[in-house]
Amino acid sequence: MDKTLLVSLISKQTIPNILAILHFKPNYLLFVSTQEMQQKKKKEAILNTLKQRGFHWERDEVLIVDQDSISDCMDKLQHWIENTNLHAYETIVNITGGTKMMSIAAYEVFKKLPCQIIYIPIPRNEFFIIHSKGKGNMPPTKIDIRLNVVEYLTAYGINIPKKAQQKSLENGQKAIKRFDKTKFIYKHYLELKPFLKAICSELRRLKKIKKGKEIEFSFVFCGSLTDTLKRLLSDWKFNYEVDNDKLKIKCFINSDLHHYFIGGWLEEYVYNILHDLKPQGITDVQLNLQLISSQGAQNEFDVMFTYENALYFVECKSLDQEHDKEQDILYKVGALQTDFGLRVKSFLATQTTNIFDQNGEIKDHLKRRARQMKTTILPLAQINDLKERFIGEIFK
Repeated sequence: MDKTLLVSLISKQTIPNILAILHFKPNYLLFVSTQEMQQKKKKEAILNTLKQRGFHWERDEVLIVDQDSISDCMDKLQHWIENTNLHAYETIVNITGGTKMMSIAAYEVFKKLPCQIIYIPIPRNEFFIIHSKGKGNMPPTKIDIRLNVVEYLTAYGINIPKKAQQKSLENGQKAIKRFDKTKFIYKHYLELKPFLKAICSELRRLKKIKKGKEIEFSFVFCGSLTDTLKRLLSDWKFNYEVDNDKLKIKCFINSDLHHYFIGGWLEEYVYNILHDLKPQGITDVQLNLQLISSQGAQNEFDVMFTYENALYFVECKSLDQEHDKEQDILYKVGALQTDFGLRVKSFLATQTTNIFDQNGEIKDHLKRRARQMKTTILPLAQINDLKERFIGEIFK
C-alpha cells in the first residue's frame, strides 16, 4: 500500500491539521468541515500553507457536515467510505479539530476500519495514536515540523504579499549589517536620548520620503557635543558644526534612515537579539512585516517570530509616549492577537520611564491591562541583558 489518505476535521485552529499533513505526507486529503468553517475559508488557509511549504498532494475534497449532529456526521462519512476505495490507501484520521460531536462521530465510524486515529494535544508538537488495529497503547510520537512566520500566518487566513515578504527579508539583512551601530545607540541610550528625541521630532515633521529618494535634512540640536554623540554622528556620516551651545546638523535622509531614527533602531536591536537566538530553537524572525488580516485590515508588525509552532510578536517603543498613552498601546497590542490563533504571545518592549510608579514598579493599571491583553511588558530601563530576558520568557 503505497498511498496515504489523511482525514482532517476542520476548526478555527488549523495548525494541528497542517502539522499532521506535513508529518504523514498523504497523497489524498479529506477534510470534514462545516458551513461556518467554509465561510471562513479554513480549508483554503490550510492548503495555502501547504503550498507555502512546497508540499504537493494528488487529491483533496471536503465533506460539509452539521457540527452539532453526530448522526449527520456519521451518515456522511459512512456514505463517503462506501464510495471510496479505502483498500488503496493507508488511512489516518486526525480527530484534533472540528467540534466534539464531529470528533465522536469520526471516531465511531473509523474505529471499525483498518486505520490509525490520532490526536494532537495543543500546544504540544506530538501526536497520540488513540486507535490502531493490532497495536496497544503507545507513547506519543514527536512532530519535528516547525512553521515559519509566514506559514503560521497563512494557516490563519492572513495574507502576506510576496512584496511584503521580500521587504521584511531585506529589512532583516540591513539590520544585521548595522547591528554594531544599533548596539552602540542601545548601550548609550540615556546619554543619547536628548539627541534621539530631537531628531525624531524633526523627522516627524517631514513628509513621507519615497523609496529610492534622498533629501537634504538639517536641524539645530540644543545640546552638548559629547564623545558619545560624536561617535553616533560619525557612524551615520552626519555633518555638523558647533555654534555656541548649539549643534547645526546636516545630512541626507532616505526613507530607511527616516524610519530608523524615529524608532526603527530599537526594532532592529530587538530583531538582532532574537535572530541570535535561532540556534537555541527560534524558527524564524521577521522585521517590519506587513500583512492583511482575514477581514482585509492592513497592519505592520515591528518584530514577529515563531518558536515551537507558536507565534510571538514584539511592539517596540523607543521614546516616552507623547501621543499614545501606554494603556492604549497595550490595548492595540492585545487587539492585534485576535487573528493569530491560540498559540500567540506578545511583548511590549519600551524605553519609556512613564510606566513606573514612585517605587520604580510598573504601574498597577498597566500590569492589569497587560494581563488582560496577554502581553508581557519589557521595561528596558530596568533590563540589563535583553537576550537573557527573552531566553527566560520564551524557553521557560
